[in-house]
Amino acid sequence: MDEIIQIDNKYNDSKYDDNERNPSDAHKGKQISLVSLSPNGKCIVTYSEDDNSIERWIVKDPKLSPREKVNSLSPNNSKLCLQGKAYELSKEEIDKLSAEVSTNLLTDKIDFIKVNDYGTVCYSYNSILIIVSMDINKVQILELHHKPRWIYFNKDVRLVNDSRISVYSLNELNLTSSYKVSSYVRGVVIDNNNIWFINKDCLYQWELKSLQLKFIYSLKSKYHKYDAYAFRTVISKENLIVVKCWSFIEIFLVGVHFPIMNIEVTDTVNVVLLCEAQYNYLLVFDTPQKYIKQNIILYYINDIDKQPVDASKIFNDKLNDENPENNENKFILYEYNSESKEAFGLFNGKILCINLSDFNWHDFFVSNHKDSDENVGGWNTYLCQTFKNYCIDTLISPDMENIRSLIIKYTNKYNNDDAYTDYQTQHESKEIKFKNQEYEWEIDVENRKLLVYSDNKQMCSSDLSYFGHLNQQYGLLWKILDNNAIALLSYGHFLVIYEYDVNNNSISTPYSLSTDNHLEKLKDKDFSGTKLPNPITNTRNPILDSENINKLFIIESTINYDLSLAKYGRTLLESLLKLTEPELTRSIELLYNKCTTLVKEDPKRNLKFLSIITSSMNGLYKKYPDYITKFNSEMFMFLDPKDETILYSDNCSSHLDTFTNEVDVKYNSWWSEIFWPKSSIFIDTCKKEFYTNWNGEAVINFKWKKFGRKYYFPIWLIFTVFLVCFTLASYPTSSITQENRVKLYQTSIAFGFFHIIFELRQFIWNPKKYILSIWNFFDLSAYFPATIASIYWIKYSSIPEWALSLSCLLLDLKFLLFFRVFESFGVYFAIIFGVARRIFYFLFVLALIIASFAHALFLLLHPQNLIDSFKTPNLSDPNNPWALSNTYNQTDENGNVLNETLIQVPTESTNLFYSYPSSLLATYLFLTGNQNSISPWTPTSTAENAILYILLVVFTFLVVIYLMNLFIGLLNMAIGENNDRASYLVQKAEVIAEIELFYLLPHQRRWRSWFPEVIYYHAEIEKAQVYIKEAINKGEWKMEDWPEMKYKILKLLRIEDIIKN
Repeated sequence: MDEIIQIDNKYNDSKYDDNERNPSDAHKGKQISLVSLSPNGKCIVTYSEDDNSIERWIVKDPKLSPREKVNSLSPNNSKLCLQGKAYELSKEEIDKLSAEVSTNLLTDKIDFIKVNDYGTVCYSYNSILIIVSMDINKVQILELHHKPRWIYFNKDVRLVNDSRISVYSLNELNLTSSYKVSSYVRGVVIDNNNIWFINKDCLYQWELKSLQLKFIYSLKSKYHKYDAYAFRTVISKENLIVVKCWSFIEIFLVGVHFPIMNIEVTDTVNVVLLCEAQYNYLLVFDTPQKYIKQNIILYYINDIDKQPVDASKIFNDKLNDENPENNENKFILYEYNSESKEAFGLFNGKILCINLSDFNWHDFFVSNHKDSDENVGGWNTYLCQTFKNYCIDTLISPDMENIRSLIIKYTNKYNNDDAYTDYQTQHESKEIKFKNQEYEWEIDVENRKLLVYSDNKQMCSSDLSYFGHLNQQYGLLWKILDNNAIALLSYGHFLVIYEYDVNNNSISTPYSLSTDNHLEKLKDKDFSGTKLPNPITNTRNPILDSENINKLFIIESTINYDLSLAKYGRTLLESLLKLTEPELTRSIELLYNKCTTLVKEDPKRNLKFLSIITSSMNGLYKKYPDYITKFNSEMFMFLDPKDETILYSDNCSSHLDTFTNEVDVKYNSWWSEIFWPKSSIFIDTCKKEFYTNWNGEAVINFKWKKFGRKYYFPIWLIFTVFLVCFTLASYPTSSITQENRVKLYQTSIAFGFFHIIFELRQFIWNPKKYILSIWNFFDLSAYFPATIASIYWIKYSSIPEWALSLSCLLLDLKFLLFFRVFESFGVYFAIIFGVARRIFYFLFVLALIIASFAHALFLLLHPQNLIDSFKTPNLSDPNNPWALSNTYNQTDENGNVLNETLIQVPTESTNLFYSYPSSLLATYLFLTGNQNSISPWTPTSTAENAILYILLVVFTFLVVIYLMNLFIGLLNMAIGENNDRASYLVQKAEVIAEIELFYLLPHQRRWRSWFPEVIYYHAEIEKAQVYIKEAINKGEWKMEDWPEMKYKILKLLRIEDIIKN
């Protein structure tokens, strides 16, 4: 029964004896302009523009008591009237009010007024914020630079303007924190746990404490510039989120990105979400205005076919019954507290608090509702399907009470001696009527089917073979739910909920849950809350468990039901990629096709279904790479679903200019994730397959423009300083003093360690990936030698020339690699390193063959005395250097040859086969065409000499002719494979990925303006025409993949005739 709480004129409180007022004289009977209720519902303040006053009221059960009256500031009065006493402002507070501001206070009305749980009142004039602590006679004034667009006030003061959220402490109004907000914000709502940002087409849910983005919801209401300051409300309660923005109320299921319902209203309405058991209602009422009748409407969320009813009867009928002489008066509702179930408003000039704690909203709606096809109150629907469901969706409003009772019923049967009798009754009665409807369920036990009948006519059926034997005791229990769905429980461990869709005449499965095996049963405590357990990741019943025999049914039912797919699809695909059963490959294909089909059918509403696929793109690439090719083909190019126009103008953005409209909150958080940064989809997918079209290139351009270039060029500059300092310090000149040389080396050490620290972080993050990257080899070879050489020189004042030579060479090569991000240079670097990767194993085989020949020649041609062969002549050894050296005969003055022979002193190059390392050098020189290493040996009849020339012939044909020509052919093939923009883009993506992981701070990686969910890009019309024509010629433009979108693009580009030709 509703309770009317009148203002007690005789309310006695010694503290307020001097300030008693008649509630009928609130604001001297003037019109109330603004009303604000404290979050706990215990305090309410009213403001009258006509009276220029503020009054605070305390809600005391069961009384609403007047407290203090505050006269708002005026230019001729710097006093506030508190509890009937004048409170003088301090000189400093008066000085805060400039002459210009003070003059405007008289003519400008209060922008807003709030009261917190402690009774403190906060209101503002333009850019002046005034906080009145009435209990302690304290007034604080804060002068802002700009008029805030939104203000939230409870334990602290939160001001929101176009670009920043500022938080002030309540005691001294000190700025405690500040967050930068992106310019795309069109509205902000802050509750106890979340910050809700609204832009022109999305609602962003951010966690208040951690400032982590939780979810993005797509708005269907259209944004207009003149609606920028329209009233907005976001209510999150149990399974539902209600958003009032602009001229629409949109209702979302938690975790589902598209709205399930939509109401068109006026801009100035207030919205209250009423959740009672399984019944959900919306109380919508206009903000009171002069001479305008207030509408109070009640909407029933659970049944979208029900038109709303006039809820003003709830308040007016009772009030008029008690005041028959004033039955023409109407209750004016200002505030409703859904927690305490109290309504606050005016009736006959008095402020009233109406207690509705015993009021049954559902009974009122049913008794006052009239079935009609007329669209009353702007009630429209946007469900997953394009038609209206016959029954209330189980996921939107689950009937937890009946589900629990079904499980408890099964549990009790085990301990009940009359279980078999009850079982027989259960299965003898097969017909289960819908509640208040003409349809009925029927369970066909013999044929294991679930059927729907109407007037004894079968409408449709569904297979129940997954439930096993239905004719056994406890085999199957059922329960009709309040939304006319039917819940079936098999052997206590497998629960399935079925719904009947009248429009499609089919039975759907919105929810199913199973335990791991028959021995473990479902517990009623699993359904103790207001939300159904996650069927995929539920800790007691994980779908990943290979023993779960019903997992294929759960997977397919989740995929086939749109709401289930939107809510659980991402975790489902991640789970499927971890499983190894061959039959589950079909489930991945089913999920992929379902997501892409939904996007093609309605890209504006269903675009975010693509995030289910893209979130697991790396896993798909590793296990099923064909899906990446298919995805690139189907999503080759598509228009912005919210703006499919093409601008033929010279003022358009540049080609592939990228942007995003996502809301961002920037704040400082330094140390978390510094050493173990989290990877991302972009980092995990730096593969060529992802950058073969404009979509991938747009991602690269976006990240490069947002943060890549901002970090890359400073890193390059730091390395350049490192290079210059080391080069100058190692330059052989006397013009650099010892002291300056030391300073240069010290600077080199500092910058070297700067780079080495980042290399160390990369190694710690993923050692295997770090070792396998060729870029890291160049990085280490540049940083380490130069740094160590600098340290060595400072310690010993000298260093071997070869160390300086190699260090400078490696530094110069590293400097050259910085040019790889520019396309003019990068394409060649992509070819060089792409070819190197392609022929690496061929070069490895070639090196082994050369090493094998070098080994054979060493064993054949080495001198007998390996140690002293150059010092000890041994002419009997044909391989001794003295025997291979040039000999000279001495002649007399007449030219006669003397018996004495002169032998040229041999060198190490005389016989390069004196050691295995030198044999490798000799073999390599022979490969390059230098035959000096073989020339000392002349053909003779000895076996060793014959084997030598056989080896040389084989080496010449196998290595010099065959393998080297094969090497050249492979080079040509590898160059052709890497001579494209995709290879260059992958190279650039790797650079950006390194910056993203190791140079950005953790809080920067959470900036949505840098890491949005959706990226848009512009494309020049002429280039788009050429690009599509080339794709058609190459067979990359497949009309069968999303033909509607591709034909629309061709038509907008005016090239649709090329398909016909």
